[in-house]
Amino acid sequence: MKPNHKTIIYITLVTIVLIAISIVFYTSKKTQKTNNYIGRDQVHFANAPISQSNVLKDKNDIHLLHAEKNGLKNHFHNDTAFNSEIDEYVRKSILVKVNENGYYQIKSLTHSQPYLIPEAVDMLNEIGARFQKRLEEKKYNKYRFRITSLLRTEETQNKLCSRNSNATNHSAHLYGTTVDISYKNFYNVTGDSIESSYEAVQTLTNVLIEMRQECKFLAVRERKQSCFHITVVLCTPIK
Repeated sequence: MKPNHKTIIYITLVTIVLIAISIVFYTSKKTQKTNNYIGRDQVHFANAPISQSNVLKDKNDIHLLHAEKNGLKNHFHNDTAFNSEIDEYVRKSILVKVNENGYYQIKSLTHSQPYLIPEAVDMLNEIGARFQKRLEEKKYNKYRFRITSLLRTEETQNKLCSRNSNATNHSAHLYGTTVDISYKNFYNVTGDSIESSYEAVQTLTNVLIEMRQECKFLAVRERKQSCFHITVVLCTPIK
């Protein structure tokens, strides 16, 4: 017995509704998977141990604890592995390419690749937005901060260790959770120049202290490298 016209319409409508529900559910799950930084309360719901602090002196072991918890489960052994696998990591939204924008520049990279986990990119943009706002409030020149290091492979990390006594073989940079921001100089947007700036250093430092108090990240001021070494902090995933 063939279904009548009304039955076909009913089945079609039910199918459309089920597809729509599936799409909403999938989108919601995807958002929950990647939205463990933006708008979250890291002070109370960080998924790894952290306490509030108004100083930028977090030790390497706590950076590693968070990096291992939230970053790449299998970091890249060498540049060859990175080059062969990075497209797949990006396709799956495990890593995101970091591009220069109105908040920051990326210096010429010799020992790292311009990729981070999505939440670390969100963190960078939040730092940049607060930095720009604070500069404007103080009526200072408009600056962009400069990124000096991002994702590293074991190969590049080992090379860095051979020439930098401040580096360690096991770095949070291996996990895509960690970034170095220079305080040595900044990009002056108005003057289109790279320059040192006391006002910019103080403003960036105050923004980082404010966000560290909110447990948005871990940070340490590395004096030998003239940079802030920063690792993103995530919340327990929404269920």
